[in-house]
Amino acid sequence: MKKTLFILLVAFLPLYIFAQNNAERRVKAALSELKHSAYEGKFSLMYYNEMSDITDKQSGEITLMGNKFRIVLGGNETKFDGKTQWVFVSEYNEVSITEPTVDELKEISPLAMIEHYVAKDKISEGKDGEINFYPTQPKESEYFRIELRLNKSNLPTRLVIHQKNGDKITLVWDSLNKTKVSSDYFVFDVRKYPNVEVNDLR
Repeated sequence: MKKTLFILLVAFLPLYIFAQNNAERRVKAALSELKHSAYEGKFSLMYYNEMSDITDKQSGEITLMGNKFRIVLGGNETKFDGKTQWVFVSEYNEVSITEPTVDELKEISPLAMIEHYVAKDKISEGKDGEINFYPTQPKESEYFRIELRLNKSNLPTRLVIHQKNGDKITLVWDSLNKTKVSSDYFVFDVRKYPNVEVNDLR
């Protein structure tokens, strides 16, 4: 019996290792592509609250170029040039300027978010082709699994954060296409917003 189990283990271990390496390879390929090319697209952000059984959904636009990004969501526009971040709230015609930390960026930038999970989580490939992230310290984590789906070009199409309390955060890229933009695109130009109130929090 023990010999049979050993033979089965030896037979299937290479497949297991390949699945692990393939998942990591695909994620790293996605990160590399997003870092070295500029992309723009539309996305949907959904937050499901298990207690109220309500899903809140918002749609937005995103442009990425390396660690720079521009996100428009819910009437707010966020720009980050690699160091400085501007958050413009159109309802109040005001912009707040900060220099976010790495931890703060992973809550905003999809690229920083994925990089964060790659650095700290265990990665495996599911039976349906999804890539799963499991926290290495589950007791200290608010989520128990993160599901990432990539298309054939290894670009992200869906990210789902399964939280321990039953809530679920889903980010769906409705489109993501290559584009050409300059670095100035990710800088907020105050001159284009008459009478805007500036809150410099740096």
